[in-house]
Amino acid sequence: MQTCPLPKHPAETGIHNRSPDLAQLEGAHLLANEVRGFLVGCRFSDQQILEWARCYIAEEGSGDVESFVAWIHDCEGAT
Repeated sequence: MQTCPLPKHPAETGIHNRSPDLAQLEGAHLLANEVRGFLVGCRFSDQQILEWARCYIAEEGSGDVESFVAWIHDCEGAT
């Protein structure tokens, strides 16, 4: 697994808190559940994890845990 991203909310990095389409919402929740153990260890709250997962799925459509964490790092580096 990658290094921990900073435990911020997406809005703090300039990512608007977008919601995925209704058909993608379950995928966001599944991804959040898959990555929860890692991101909780990085001091993310459950709310932050779900916000990030929803934004990621809304923007990317789908992905795995590694891609998701890399995307968070990219978003945080863009600030």
